[in-house]
Amino acid sequence: MFGVTHVWISSEKIAHDLLSRRANIYSDRPQIPNLPDNRTSGDYLALLGRNDTWKRQRKLCNHLMHTSALASLHDYPTLERNRFLYLLSQSPEDYIEYIEQFTSRTISRLSWGSAHPAQILRHTTFGLLETISPSGALPNKKEKARHDLEDKQFRSNIGFVRRMMDVGRAEPSFIRTFLEEQQGGGVSSSKKSSASDTDEEKAKEADVDEAMHVVGLMAIAGALTIGSPIQSYILAMCHYPEWQARLQEEIDTKLAGRCPMWEDREKLPLLRAVVKEVIRWRPPVPTGIPHAIEKDDVYDGYFIPAGATIHALEWAITRDESTYPSAETFNPSRFLLPSYPSTYREPLTLYPNLSGFSQFGFGRRTCQGVPIVEQDLFLTMGGMAWAFTITKKTDPLTGSELPVHWNDYTPLLIAKPCRFPFDAHPRDEGKLKKMREMYDEAVEGEEMERSESREERERTEGWMVEGKVRQKEEEIPWQSAVEGVGAGGQGPQPQGPRQEEKSVVGNGEAGEDENHETKSTSTSSRTSSRLGSRGHESGSGSVTGTPSASWGSEPSLSFRGSSAESSDCEERLEALGIHRQTEEEVEEGVKRRRVRIKAVSNASSTIEALMVPTTPSEKGVVQLGVGVGVGVDGVVDEIVPGAWRW
Repeated sequence: MFGVTHVWISSEKIAHDLLSRRANIYSDRPQIPNLPDNRTSGDYLALLGRNDTWKRQRKLCNHLMHTSALASLHDYPTLERNRFLYLLSQSPEDYIEYIEQFTSRTISRLSWGSAHPAQILRHTTFGLLETISPSGALPNKKEKARHDLEDKQFRSNIGFVRRMMDVGRAEPSFIRTFLEEQQGGGVSSSKKSSASDTDEEKAKEADVDEAMHVVGLMAIAGALTIGSPIQSYILAMCHYPEWQARLQEEIDTKLAGRCPMWEDREKLPLLRAVVKEVIRWRPPVPTGIPHAIEKDDVYDGYFIPAGATIHALEWAITRDESTYPSAETFNPSRFLLPSYPSTYREPLTLYPNLSGFSQFGFGRRTCQGVPIVEQDLFLTMGGMAWAFTITKKTDPLTGSELPVHWNDYTPLLIAKPCRFPFDAHPRDEGKLKKMREMYDEAVEGEEMERSESREERERTEGWMVEGKVRQKEEEIPWQSAVEGVGAGGQGPQPQGPRQEEKSVVGNGEAGEDENHETKSTSTSSRTSSRLGSRGHESGSGSVTGTPSASWGSEPSLSFRGSSAESSDCEERLEALGIHRQTEEEVEEGVKRRRVRIKAVSNASSTIEALMVPTTPSEKGVVQLGVGVGVGVDGVVDEIVPGAWRW
């Protein structure tokens, strides 16, 4: 293709024969067209070519990962898992947001000892994913802006850790480990300098710069990949409730009703099997990350030219019936019963585990973050099985189950399931109370962190404004099907980043009426959760104002319930601290505001439109309810009773 030979491998045996046993010539990486310096820049270890920089960085990465793994990752995954479970219990429909928070916050703590970089990390890593994915490449200008923001944050994070070390308050992290060992004359990623003190200082700073990129890549990989199997677990439980029941039985029996901890892993072979089967059933990187061959080679009579791109096609490997019988079926037993000789291993106190699993690559390009992935997935999947019974959502009007897709995933290099409806019922009141206690314990340390890192948080907030980073990213673009957008009725389309916008409309300027908003984002989300069930009972849609583009801007609006329930409308608005506007206020507001909203129907399809009333005759009245059609620029196609005024 375009002058490059591509070789696709769909057999695990052949992948090992070439990529592992002949790793000395199969460990290079191809050039990425939209990231042309990926093989040489040293910015992204996983994408580097096989050169001296790659060898140094790989060694450093392995050392930092091993040091943290010996300390059980400092309990960060457990603390963040406990926070995640409680948030999910309050608002299951926001599951994508909470999963992405879990992954980015956990890896931020591991990398820099603080969760405050998590939001920008999410923003920049998704941009990188777009850049390296064939289906979502960013324009060069946008990629440069993304990279500049990423570099600024990484450097600031190192400065933060250094300042915390100076006052004795630095939490354990990859960067702290590196800096402590550097100060003690330990690990160094570059050659030692035997020259003057100045040269030695320069060499140390070069080491720090390289460590910054190594740790940054570890953070990027953790933030991007781990969320996919967590979402796939929920999808699997919707389709295979019998496995959820068996998993709950194992946890209840072996742990006497306790929530699983990492130290319990020897007692829970089924949970480990579920983790591994989720990754096999729905591979997070279905096409694999390609290798490049450095010299001509011949395998079983097949000639492979130097420079060819070699793809280990994970989707095909995990569908190999000789290794995984009934491969399309979710079946953790394949790792637990001797009747599956190709996948069963003993002892069950140790196996199954993720070490050596094809999903994490081959040979010298094997993922070095397996300890993080394994602990994160064990804790989140075990925690959800302990806390919730996950089921398909029921239509309140008909009583029938709403459809859940089988295999509708995003088209980027790292694939995640598109949004689907489900219910997560807390198994009993005792577990709900325990989740609250676990949450309180998890966030207690966060309050101390907020007070200690105010300067860094303010800097981060400024960059979020500058880089237009969303405060809350419920889902990545492409992850929710969009139907019936605009008067033209254009069908399913990718969603772009959702954020509130402020602009000059008419002859006014954005100004005073920014205060006509909710009290805070957190208050809004709590109220949203409280009002949620009522909306479902009525069979109505729901309206959610999306988050602001930066911290400190207009907080989000969140309504649940039918617009036709006019008798209930005042109560809902009052609960959110919003009053029904007069016609004069509305007419003035039309000149000053525009608000992006989304409307979600009973079938959980999403339509999103930018409501921009542009003429005084519309008076800013937005009509929303069952069957409403939203036209271009906020023109309402169909009028229904009980409108809300904005």
